[in-house]
Amino acid sequence: MAGLLAQACVAAPVTELKPQELAAFVAKHDYVVVQMTSPDLNCGYCKGADDTFDRAAALPHEPKLVYARVQWKPWREIPDFGPLVRVYGVPEQYVFRNGKALGGTGGRPASAAGLLTQVDQVIADPPLLRPKQEPVAEKPAQPLSDAERASVKLGIRRDFLTAVSSACGRMFPAHKANYDGAVQSWRTANEAGLKQADVLMVTRTSRADALAMRPLAEEEKRSLQAWQTGKLGISQQSAPTMADCDKFYSSLAGLP
Repeated sequence: MAGLLAQACVAAPVTELKPQELAAFVAKHDYVVVQMTSPDLNCGYCKGADDTFDRAAALPHEPKLVYARVQWKPWREIPDFGPLVRVYGVPEQYVFRNGKALGGTGGRPASAAGLLTQVDQVIADPPLLRPKQEPVAEKPAQPLSDAERASVKLGIRRDFLTAVSSACGRMFPAHKANYDGAVQSWRTANEAGLKQADVLMVTRTSRADALAMRPLAEEEKRSLQAWQTGKLGISQQSAPTMADCDKFYSSLAGLP
C-alpha cells in the first residue's frame, strides 16, 4: 500500500462532515483522510490549512483514498468523538482504515504533496497500532494573570462585535460601512489588548487551557447581554431592527 502518490490515481473532492457523521462515514470506506479544523479566525494555525488539504485531495492518489473534513467553532471546543479518535488540537489530519484510526499526520500540512507523503507513512506504519506506551499526563493549565484575563475577554468581545456587525450588515447593507467602521474604531482603541489575546490563543492550546478559559467566555457573554438589554434596551428575543443595529454600534464607546 506504500507509494500512494505514485500509484494509478483519481482526484476527488473533500466531503464536509458534521462531527456526529464522522464514525459512519469512515466505516463505509477503505481508507479515509480526515482533516480536523475550524473556520474560527482565532485559530491562527487553522488559517490556510483547508486550502492545502483541498489541493492534496486534488492531486493524483489511489482511488480508494477518500478525503473528508470536520469543522467546528469556537476552535477550542473540540467535539468528543468517543472511542473513534481523540483530537487534542487543530488543525490535524487523521487516516482511517475500515473505520479504525491509524494515526495523524502531524498538524498543519506544510504542502499538498508533503501531506500525501505523510499519509503514505501512516498507512505503511500506523502509529496508533503500535504497542501502547504509558500515557503522558497532560500539563495543567497555567494560571492567567489579571492582564491576561482582561485580554482574553477583549478577544471574546471582538468576536461578538464582529459577528453582530456582519449580521446587521447583511440585514441593512446601506449601513454596513458604519457598523464595520465602528468595530474597527473599537479594535484600534483596544489594539494592545487584542494583540495579547491573539498571542494567548496561539500559545495556550492545550485542552486544560481551553477549559480554564471557558468560564471567561461565559462571563463575557453575560456581560455583553446585560449591556445590550439593560443599557441599550435591545431585546434578545427577536431579530434586531435597523434602529437596534444603529444604536448598538453608535454606543460602542460606552461599552463597559
